[in-house]
Amino acid sequence: MKNISLQNRIAISIIVSTAILTMILCAIILITFKVHVERLDAAHITIENVQYLFLILLRVCCVGCFFTLLFLFILSRKIAQRSTKPIRDIIEISNTITHNNLSARIPLPSHKDELYELSATINNLLDRIEHAIEREKSFTSYASHEFRTPLAVLKGTMEVLIRKPRTEAEYKEKITSCVKEVDKLNDMVEQLLILTRYEEGKCSLNYDQYPLEDLINNSVCLFCDEILSKKIEVKTLISPKGTSVYTDGYSFTTILNNLISNAVKYTNKEGEIEIKTYEMDRQLIVEIKNTGSGIPNKNLQHIFEKFYRAYNSEHREANGFGLGLPIVQRFCSLLNIEIEITSEVDKHTLVKLTIPLALAEV
Repeated sequence: MKNISLQNRIAISIIVSTAILTMILCAIILITFKVHVERLDAAHITIENVQYLFLILLRVCCVGCFFTLLFLFILSRKIAQRSTKPIRDIIEISNTITHNNLSARIPLPSHKDELYELSATINNLLDRIEHAIEREKSFTSYASHEFRTPLAVLKGTMEVLIRKPRTEAEYKEKITSCVKEVDKLNDMVEQLLILTRYEEGKCSLNYDQYPLEDLINNSVCLFCDEILSKKIEVKTLISPKGTSVYTDGYSFTTILNNLISNAVKYTNKEGEIEIKTYEMDRQLIVEIKNTGSGIPNKNLQHIFEKFYRAYNSEHREANGFGLGLPIVQRFCSLLNIEIEITSEVDKHTLVKLTIPLALAEV
């Protein structure tokens, strides 16, 4: 009975109850008929006697039907009350759920029927809502903190400038510092907008064929100044030659830019960055590997969280907001690309992108 639907269970209960009561009523009628027939055996059967017997049976049927309907009404109310109890539980618990109390859940009925599925669906919905709200609270908290830091720097710099007259060189130095902080804010806002637009599905993807080697070389060129200043050796090994990727150009370029930016940022001076592509198991693999201090295992599980930045004593000067990898993960999901990051402390960090060959053309 536990796997029978609510509708069928109510129908079966009413049918069985009606059948039992009908049998009881028929039994009463038969017994009444038998008793009166035995009484009429001794007398002559006349029309009056038959009419009298018919009148008695009619009265028995009317009284029996009345009590049968009354009993069925009471029984139906009990069945309906018992069947709708999970609905009342859903209503009561739903009334207790607020934005400050999202931990309440609806108890699952013992019968796996429509109400069981409804309760489970609502509980899953509450789980998603609670997770989303907690994530947004954390997101807001981190965002406000990240905005506060550059704004505080801007305010402090301006206050220093107005305390007393400065030389032209000092003004230029401080204004340049302020411009850098404004650029940081612009970068953060731009990354937040990108992440928000794509998470809400407000941006459409425009697929086309792009030469993979050109995309990689263009991304590397964006960071030439920093690569030269740190004397980093960059190796690119593209195999097979002439590989093109059918993808959204903006999203895929953003993935490469963020990953190469991180590789340059966290590679030690005179270190090495290796970018190579190859085919394996009918998939195109893109690997970006850089030497450096690496990422401890305890931090690897958090690197795709918004605003998460692992402390690195060797790269305290590295600027960032902890939004690059969340954007990369989101775009990889949209483009059906698998991303995997492994690292060995004090050795290297390896980012591996796996692209189905259906999206690549050689």
